[in-house]
Amino acid sequence: MGISVLVKSWKRAGLLTALLLAIGQTATAQIDIRPEAPPGLGEKISMFLGWVYWLAIVASVAGVIVGAVMLWIGRDNGRQLLILALLSLAILASLGALLNAIWGQP
Repeated sequence: MGISVLVKSWKRAGLLTALLLAIGQTATAQIDIRPEAPPGLGEKISMFLGWVYWLAIVASVAGVIVGAVMLWIGRDNGRQLLILALLSLAILASLGALLNAIWGQP
């Protein structure tokens, strides 16, 4: 085995060691990723999601009223509408707590 082969193998081992050390240091570092809206879009996205949220609440309340009227009239599918509307209201009411549990407070 020639000297040049030994030097090349030591260089490769040195590069591999340096790479592994860099990966190890990166893996142990604290990574802090927080979702941020693009500049200028944060307020518009928040407003859009607020409108969607309130429209969903209004639609669910309307579904409860329509389902109750359908049950009162005697239609069988009013029960399904009423149950689904109440379920969607329960989900919408607990949505803030669910999202806070998933993503935590900023």
